[in-house]
Amino acid sequence: MTTYQKTSLISVDEAITKGRKMLLLPRVVMAIGLFFFLFAITLILIGVFEGPPFTANIWLICTGITVFCFVVFFYLPYLFWSKRTTRWKLWAFDNVDDVHELKIMATEAHLCPAFGTVMDKLQIQSADEREQWLKLQERFNFRSGFIDDPDIPSTTEVFYSKLHLTINVLFALLFVAIGSVIEYFAVKNDGKTSLKIVGAVIATAPLYFIIRSVQRMLKKQPELVLNNQGLFTEPTGLLNWDLIFNEKVTRADQGKRGVKFTFSFQHPGGITHIDISDFNISKSRLERLIRVYKGRYSS
Repeated sequence: MTTYQKTSLISVDEAITKGRKMLLLPRVVMAIGLFFFLFAITLILIGVFEGPPFTANIWLICTGITVFCFVVFFYLPYLFWSKRTTRWKLWAFDNVDDVHELKIMATEAHLCPAFGTVMDKLQIQSADEREQWLKLQERFNFRSGFIDDPDIPSTTEVFYSKLHLTINVLFALLFVAIGSVIEYFAVKNDGKTSLKIVGAVIATAPLYFIIRSVQRMLKKQPELVLNNQGLFTEPTGLLNWDLIFNEKVTRADQGKRGVKFTFSFQHPGGITHIDISDFNISKSRLERLIRVYKGRYSS
């Protein structure tokens, strides 16, 4: 397996950033177009099922409106999105340093569907564009090159986010206030015992979260330390990068509880999972740091 022969390659982050900028307008146009298309169709359906019987002329007019709305508000925005997406992915997968990483990041960012999927086949592309896209899949047979990022320092420390913790404290204080008000009026008006218990629980339960959040805000030691040599976490201590593998940052939707981000990796001692939801680092930033530091260690 040889290295892809190209004089200059860009980083995955650069490609993703450009992709987000290029595809923002097509997404907005598609969303607006879809709204007007469905709005027109809804009005026609209401007329069909709720209004008087349609005459032949009215049916002809409704058919013309439907075709017009389909072309203007659905097909043309979809064509615009398909062409812009195709232009970006052909450029990105030809110029990026790590196509394996780009494939994962582009899919997670919803910038383009993976090769061979249903959505990939549904994109409107010319025969030449499909041929180029197919040819670019050969890049997955080459070893990915490493491009250093000079903006990333030799060491990065990750702490709990004071902003996230402050928001948690404010929400907890809100529940304390609500519980206190309920308790006050329940006692003042000699309310039911059950109401007094509910008020007390609502007022006292958030105190645990307030204390925990304040402790994390005052903590001086970082939760993660990444550098050119390895990774430090409280559960594992310092590990060199050659002892860390299958690392990934996953996103899990917990419904009303929000979104949870988990950093997982394997090492000689087993598998470690760290909840980074309240850390002062994003999923993409952490993934970028890991790629750069591991690349520096290996080079």
